[in-house]
Amino acid sequence: MKKNLFILLFSSIFFHLQASTIKVANFSALQTAIKEALPGDSIILKNGNWEDCKIVLYCNGTAEHPIVFIAETSGKVLITGKSYLRVSGSHLIINGLYFINGSAAEGNVWEFRLKDNLGSDCRITNCSINGFNNNKRVSENYWVAFYGKNNRVDHCTFYNKKNLGVLIAVVLDDDRSRMNSHSIDSNYFAPRPPLSSNAGEIIRVGVSQHCTFYSNTVIRDNLFEKCDGEVEIISIKSCGNIIRNNVFKECQGGFSLRHGNNNTVEGNIFLGNNKEGTGGVRFINEGNWAVNNLFYHCRGINFRSPLAIMNGIFHSPAYRYLPVRDAVFANNTFIDCTPFSLCEGSDKERTIPPANVYLFNNVFANKTDSLLYYVFDKIDSIYFSNNIVSNSIKQTLINGFEKKAISTELKNCMIPAKDSSSILPDSMQSQVVRRLKYGFSKTVGFSRWNELEQAIKNPYLGKGSRWFDRNSFHSMNEKCVIIKCKNVEEIDAALATHKQAITIQLTGEEYSFSHPIVTPTTFCMIGSDAKKVIRFKTTESLPALFVISSGSLATINDINLNGNNCLADNFIISDTNGFTNHFNLRMLNVSMAGFGGNALFSASKHSIADSIIISNSSFANNTCNLFDLKKENENIGYYNVERMTITNNSFSNNSGQLINLYRGGKDESTMGPILSFKKNKILNCRNEKELINLFGVQQSYLIGNEFNNCNAGRILITYNDNVRAAHILLNNAYNNSGEVRTNEFLVK
Repeated sequence: MKKNLFILLFSSIFFHLQASTIKVANFSALQTAIKEALPGDSIILKNGNWEDCKIVLYCNGTAEHPIVFIAETSGKVLITGKSYLRVSGSHLIINGLYFINGSAAEGNVWEFRLKDNLGSDCRITNCSINGFNNNKRVSENYWVAFYGKNNRVDHCTFYNKKNLGVLIAVVLDDDRSRMNSHSIDSNYFAPRPPLSSNAGEIIRVGVSQHCTFYSNTVIRDNLFEKCDGEVEIISIKSCGNIIRNNVFKECQGGFSLRHGNNNTVEGNIFLGNNKEGTGGVRFINEGNWAVNNLFYHCRGINFRSPLAIMNGIFHSPAYRYLPVRDAVFANNTFIDCTPFSLCEGSDKERTIPPANVYLFNNVFANKTDSLLYYVFDKIDSIYFSNNIVSNSIKQTLINGFEKKAISTELKNCMIPAKDSSSILPDSMQSQVVRRLKYGFSKTVGFSRWNELEQAIKNPYLGKGSRWFDRNSFHSMNEKCVIIKCKNVEEIDAALATHKQAITIQLTGEEYSFSHPIVTPTTFCMIGSDAKKVIRFKTTESLPALFVISSGSLATINDINLNGNNCLADNFIISDTNGFTNHFNLRMLNVSMAGFGGNALFSASKHSIADSIIISNSSFANNTCNLFDLKKENENIGYYNVERMTITNNSFSNNSGQLINLYRGGKDESTMGPILSFKKNKILNCRNEKELINLFGVQQSYLIGNEFNNCNAGRILITYNDNVRAAHILLNNAYNNSGEVRTNEFLVK
């Protein structure tokens, strides 16, 4: 025995003498170090710019002596250009790398595999990916792809993913990646803007064809802030996963138990903070539990409701909606949240209501809303017990909900909980110890109040890369230089000098265009006198006078334009390259007359605007369409603008469509497009087609407009929708004007 101990001690000492610390200054030296790495070695990457690096780690450490790849200074090793990271060995740790100013050389940015060789027991920690997007918006990839088993991504920061594709995907292609016990923990998922299509999740675990397999992935202690990519922040499409102690701050979406069974959602905090579209948990499939979660000022509706228990499809294929069965929703607290939904999504296809669902010991404190819930189908197999509701709720409630005088300050709420063993069948009660870290509380509702205080005070503590300065990346508009230009040549010269932010003041009377003007990052065009007419003309036929480049904020302000002598197809088009970055367009206090061609504004295919704002402007005697956003015609859920606002304008004597806004397909994952068309005056406008065509617009508000002598005897407005939408048509005047064709999604 002593001899064996001596051999073990000697081997350990000998091993540590052999372990090396190797500093590498370039990619070639790194490749050599990878080939020669032994268990216990530390390979230090020198600070600097590592451009176009295809980093492939295929060496193997041990549990006791991993191989470590670490930045000389965390955050100072910049992986740029066409680069990626492939982890296909075992017991490796990657620490402190910063992926920025580039995109994946091919495939995904980080992968725990190389071809058919999968990584296992590996860890990526204290690293970051910032804006490492594919050039094209619809060019899909992941930032992180999990394969193998027992891999971990922790204390990393992910910032500003804009191209198509989920940010983290857990892939379950075969048995080598199932029952994987991966950990995604302590990360900071920073803002992701609306993708304006499906596939904008932050995390997806599995896919529909693998939904019956167990993944056993743990997602815990992460912060998700303003993750607005689509309706699903996290999409679970597998079994046996745990989602615990995460904070969702002002995210336009929710947590979706989309496919798969026996998943547990415990101890999470949803801080909606009254932001539109902020949701909670959506139940589909069997055996899923949500216990001891807090929903604070979450204002989502429908699929984004704070709680949505879905209807299912009879004999549903895996990729659609399997019925909810054997679900538990207990000890959760809602503070000033919108009504939750029972049998959500009920329609001609989703006809199977939930069964064996247990809602008990929840608290609903609300001083804002009069309704607690919506019911869309039968609920005779949903069991309610000891749910406490504010007296302010006016709705007559189902048995199992009790109104009490409760405050929205609930930390000291000591209402006793009903014993879960008296509510749940034995088969469910026997799972409590295995599934729940905190068990069922002895009082109703959420119990982790110290964690809530921390989430409100400083949600970033312990989340993300330790070195990442999130404040340095908040969007800041560069101060615009104002340059007076009396002709197009002077505009060209000004833009050649000021490539980032510029205001062009038009001081001339006539501008002759021989080519389109491409906007820089921040571009404003103003007149010198709002009453003075400025004439635009072309020397030849052009596709457009102005092209809004990807990522640009373009503003036209206080200007009076005439285009009688223009041969351009469009006044403005968005960038035709379909690049990743979003643009914004504002037209304020503008007068436009005499323009022809196709459109005043035409959105190019695969371009995307966060917002288009048209306000206090006049459009008269134009022979073209005005706002043409119809080129996303593949019918897969793409569209060109998230939010379009047209208010306090006048439209007179135009012969073309005012608005053609199109979103095709049957995808239900987006909030947009959202159209607000309010307080406009439309006079003597006509078109062979409808004057306003809304196809697939998710929300529209046509309020307080006046239509006079517009498309009389024809169609004035058309609503078409393939999926559920919400349209408000209110307080409009129609004098000698055409027909308004509505549909079942007209709210009022």
